[in-house]
Formats: sequence, structure tokens, C-alpha cells
Amino acid sequence: MDIHQEFFGTESSIALMKRSAALWSLIKDNPRFAYYGRTVALSDIQTDTADILASVASLLGASVAYYFPKFKADKLFAELKARGFSCDRHEHYWGGEAAYEASRQALDKYDLPSDLSIVALDKMSPNELVADVAALCQSCDVMPVPGAIMRGQGRRGINLVAIDTAGVPVASASSFVMHHPSGARPNDVFWGMLATREDRRGEKIGLILGAKAIIHMWEKEAARGFMTGVRLDNPSSQALCNKLGVTDSDWIYASCINNEVLGRASVTK
Repeated sequence: MDIHQEFFGTESSIALMKRSAALWSLIKDNPRFAYYGRTVALSDIQTDTADILASVASLLGASVAYYFPKFKADKLFAELKARGFSCDRHEHYWGGEAAYEASRQALDKYDLPSDLSIVALDKMSPNELVADVAALCQSCDVMPVPGAIMRGQGRRGINLVAIDTAGVPVASASSFVMHHPSGARPNDVFWGMLATREDRRGEKIGLILGAKAIIHMWEKEAARGFMTGVRLDNPSSQALCNKLGVTDSDWIYASCINNEVLGRASVTK
């Protein structure tokens, strides 16, 4: 299989990612936009944010603005709803050097369970393993990205997987470059896609993988900021992020959704 044709998830998710990949190929040189496989996002907030979100959502079914000030969220969402779109939000969690230091401390404190080993997905990873990792993400309500990105090919980055003695993935964590090198925040990277199989939760596996992903990106990819979206009603994710120095900010991920195109009201599920 051509790894650039590996897509996972629901029919609507796959369609969104294919449309996003096509649009990204056209606007990837515009430093205002960001991408790590799900949808094309705006990461340079200006007065035209509502116009851009509406335009991208009309094409793709969904658009997202990172770094959007919380205190302006109600006004933005009211404007988008007046135009006939649905809206969604995640709290914008972010960590810098404190995340790197917290991750190092976490690895000093916790050990991976003895029956597990860690692999990083790459272009040589079996298709079945990549598909199994994507299925694990979906089982945890995490939307997987295309296989080429999971493998660190479509975007620089890493997808770490904890595998048991039977070769079955039980947890996953990822981090990918997402911004243009001449953009406003070139060294901020996506970090997240944390997924742990239900029967293996509570063993610090996700914490360890998340810490390793942060350390890898800091030391190998010159990342200096780690960002992820967390819902207000997800205390377990909030707690894990906080332990690794990725904390709530004054921003949100502001999502604009065209339900007729996307077929649902959320980007990530």
C-alpha cells in the first residue's frame, strides 16, 4: 500500500482529511496556516479570522483557529452561527521549556510496565500495525491522522506506540511539526493523540509516551512549544497534560463546522 493513501476513521473523517490534504498542497507556503493531517488550520489570528474560518469550512467541512483569545470566543461564534455554521471549541493547552523539564522528571520517576516495548512508527512499519494504532485511537475517541503523518513522513514528527508481548498496541502518543518556518510560531508543534487501551489505564503508559514524544521533539526537531486541544469536560486529559507541563492558556481552538459537508458537529470524533 502507498503510505500516502492510508486514511483511517469514519467515512466523514476520511473525506475531511483527503480534502484537507488537497487544500494544504495549494496553500502550504502561506505562513498563516498550519496542518498536521486533520484539517487546515489558521494559526495567525487577525481581523479576518471569521471570514477565513467560514471560507475553509465551506470547502472542507471544518476549519480551526489556534491561539484564538478566550475573551473573544463568544463574539466569533455568534458571527459564525449567524452565517449558518456550527461551532466547537477545545481549550488551548501549551507548554514550553517547563514541558521539557517535566517530561524528563516523569521519565526519571516512572518506568514502563515490563511486558511492554516502545516503537516509533516509520515508513517501514507494517500496514497492519499502523491500522491497529489508528483503531486504538478511535476506540479512545481520538481522531487518527493519515498514515503518512503517523509514520513521520507527511510531517516531521513522531508517533510512539507501546506494544505488548503479543505485538498488540496498548497506547499511543504523537507530536508533529505543524507550522510554516516563517510563520508567527514556527517552533510550536502539535502534541497529543494520547490513547491508552481501557484495560491498561492507570499504569502511567500514556504519561511515559507523552513525555518521550516531548523530549524527542525538543531535542531532535527544535520544538520549543507543545500545543494540544483539551475539552473542559475531560479532567483525565487535563491532569495528564498538567503533569507534563502542558497547561491551559488564554486561548482556545475555535472550530467552524459546515454540518452539511462534514456530516457531524465535531472535528475530532
